[in-house]
Amino acid sequence: MKIFIIGTGAIGGLLGARFIEAGEEVYFCDIKPSLVEQLLSQGIVVREINGQERTFFPKGAYVDPVYLKDPCDIFIFTVKSYATRVAAERAVLSPALSHETLILTLQNGLGNPEILENIFGSERLIVGTTAQGATLLEPGVIRHGGTGPTFIGPWKQENTAIVEPVVDMFNKAGLEAYVRNDVKTLIWEKLLVNVGINAITALTGILNEGVYRFKPASELSRQAVREAVGVAKKLGIPVRDDIEDHVLKVAQSTGRNRSSMGQDVDRKHRTEIDAINGAIVNLGQEYGISTPVNWTLVQLVKTLELGYGAGE
Repeated sequence: MKIFIIGTGAIGGLLGARFIEAGEEVYFCDIKPSLVEQLLSQGIVVREINGQERTFFPKGAYVDPVYLKDPCDIFIFTVKSYATRVAAERAVLSPALSHETLILTLQNGLGNPEILENIFGSERLIVGTTAQGATLLEPGVIRHGGTGPTFIGPWKQENTAIVEPVVDMFNKAGLEAYVRNDVKTLIWEKLLVNVGINAITALTGILNEGVYRFKPASELSRQAVREAVGVAKKLGIPVRDDIEDHVLKVAQSTGRNRSSMGQDVDRKHRTEIDAINGAIVNLGQEYGISTPVNWTLVQLVKTLELGYGAGE
């Protein structure tokens, strides 16, 4: 497949490296010219779980999707949720987008599929979540911090046939993947994991394993997830009975990983707090559900951002 990955952070870079290794034709897009130059000249470096360091070179890299002329089979969005609309509005203008090109979002939080549907339509849109753990050590250098399954399904079509070649591509690349047709549940399952891990790790500086190992962090995680489950049930979203334990197991299985929000804070970058815990707070207010733990986490993360200027 010809793959265009839009957003070359931790997950985007890791997936791209795996696809390159599997023999796919991979192109990257990132708004930072210095990173694009680095990807072309030095490749993308992955430090594996076993400590081995390997380098992979993409077919091309661009600062703007409109510069890629070759039609692609799939665009994969891995940009931050607050950048989705701008990235999509540029990507829809790219000559690499054909009538057959699939659009896959593997992003955190709520709202991304709706934005992409508005720009690309629903027929080509597929949605996924991944439990692969990746840490961006520096631009173009990624540490693989843990493995986990990827689930992908059609956004609104009942026919899952369009998803199957993509799932096969993931599995060929050594990325365990499965077809799912209940993507709204899928999004919420990932959201609940993010609710229970990301803000806590961002505020405390711990790795994911700390949420599992340290009782105060575990209890805070459970309370945040419990509030989010109340919102999900109000919306009619089915939630697994063991979701609190599941979140902690994910923290354990990706233990050496620093959450994406933690990485943002480390680099003094804007976080996705509004699309994660903030989304729970907003929906809670809309439906009359109290979410004090999530509200507090949001205020603390936003205060932290203001302290280094990202929220100004």
